[in-house]
Amino acid sequence: MMRKPLSVNERMVVDLLLEHQSASRAMISKATGLSKPSTGELVVRLIEAGLVTPVGEVSSAQRGPNAVHFRAVTNLCHVAGVEMQPGRFVHAVVSDLSGAALSDVRIPQRGDDPVETVAEAVAAASAEAGIEPSDLWQVLAGTPGVVNPQGDMDFVSGHPAWRAGQRGRLAARLGCPVALENDVNLAALAEAESGSAAGVESFTLLRLDEGIGAATVVNRTLLRGAHGYAGEIGLAPTTVGGRLGSSSAGFQSLVGSAALQEVLDGLGLAGTSPEQALRDDAPGEALRTFRSEAARRVAVVVTTISTVVDPHCVVLAGTVGTAGAERFAAEVEELLRAESPLRTEVVPSLLGAGGVVSGALTLLREAARESVYGIGAVAAPVRTWPELRGP
Repeated sequence: MMRKPLSVNERMVVDLLLEHQSASRAMISKATGLSKPSTGELVVRLIEAGLVTPVGEVSSAQRGPNAVHFRAVTNLCHVAGVEMQPGRFVHAVVSDLSGAALSDVRIPQRGDDPVETVAEAVAAASAEAGIEPSDLWQVLAGTPGVVNPQGDMDFVSGHPAWRAGQRGRLAARLGCPVALENDVNLAALAEAESGSAAGVESFTLLRLDEGIGAATVVNRTLLRGAHGYAGEIGLAPTTVGGRLGSSSAGFQSLVGSAALQEVLDGLGLAGTSPEQALRDDAPGEALRTFRSEAARRVAVVVTTISTVVDPHCVVLAGTVGTAGAERFAAEVEELLRAESPLRTEVVPSLLGAGGVVSGALTLLREAARESVYGIGAVAAPVRTWPELRGP
């Protein structure tokens, strides 16, 4: 897969074509600052190398013959981003070097063994994209729980079948390289690329769903911890007192969806889910009480995070975290500022349910391009996510 690294100018041309899908020699020359003869020679070399191909003439409003456009050849490498949620679903998307999704498969988790369902989803997504799973340059799977520094599972709370050795089993099953990463870490990467944290140097993504997880980026560096446990905030007990409340059984029992459902049940709203209650604009004392209590509990978690790492903002993600959108985030931020000197901004995620797979594909795309093209004019963003390796 690894080719001779492109020159700075060659890589600049390829990056331009990847960004704009197609361009003429004149457009490439203008955008890169290269002379027209140099541009022509570069394009010919890239065509001969199989990295660029002509796509025909494109009509122009200007006088003269239509210009021939060129595009980057993007099917040289395929990758798969996966989100796997125990007992719930597996979501797999196959992409090429362009970053565009060629397939999108979501199936329910079957049985206790995660490998079989993940393999089934990746195989289906690969078939939809017209390739075999063994043709994939790499699969990056986001999973709840702790992924150790070696890139393998440590554990997923409450799911003993999700244990060490899953990475090797999945690679053997698919016949291609596999990497594992914590799902919230991948969602944070996506948020930094194109979500609410785009352009933010330091932030925490707080994912509130059936479980609770966090990922913190400081100065564009993901905090992983010595053993991969950084962000496993659901395991952390809290004894915060005062108006923000208290709990000694851990944050999971404070703001997990099951804990919030108990609050709703106690208010006589057993037929309403936490997501519905946070979205609902209908008047009612019970709903107002629930939203205030939910904001108070989330503020406990945000306070703990902010006093330790002092991020610019906390992004609320997950089905519970985003249900109330800007209104709920503002309620949490208002309570935070009323109860402490902290000035952390609280905002909802912009990416919805696809953040984990989007983050996986972003990371894979950058690594795959470096493998195919070599180091060139445009360096990949500095990250501390695990190194990805091709076959």
